[in-house]
Amino acid sequence: MSLNRNSIQIKLLKSLLNSRKAIASRTIFDVSNLGDFEKKVRRSKRPVLVNFYASWCTPCKALMPRLKNIINEQRGHMEMARIDVDELTDLALSYDVVTVPSILIMHNGQELNRLEGLQPSEQIRNWLATVIKENAPDCIFVKK
Repeated sequence: MSLNRNSIQIKLLKSLLNSRKAIASRTIFDVSNLGDFEKKVRRSKRPVLVNFYASWCTPCKALMPRLKNIINEQRGHMEMARIDVDELTDLALSYDVVTVPSILIMHNGQELNRLEGLQPSEQIRNWLATVIKENAPDCIFVKK
């Protein structure tokens, strides 16, 4: 009987992990063109953290896992769009991105605020909580 209980627990854990991966794949995405940006970022009903990065940028590489963790903590209440400035230079320039990494928080098609450079996770969480509370009070931000 305990073997059966253990196998059920293992199945439940696997199911939970798969559902978390599915949520992460839906909430973190790469923007490949302007149409993607319009559809997935500007028209999103949820706040979107827009991460402008470059593949050659060491601080960008260090920031990415921090941002992924923060977005995953939000359990689907927030999304993250990743934009390679070398691939979508015109989009980066249209948002006056001159430093990588640069992260913008957007809601209802509008930029609410931005943060530039490599930042500690706690500073990013505090910044996001403040921006969401002040500019998008109808949205939820899960503070760890």
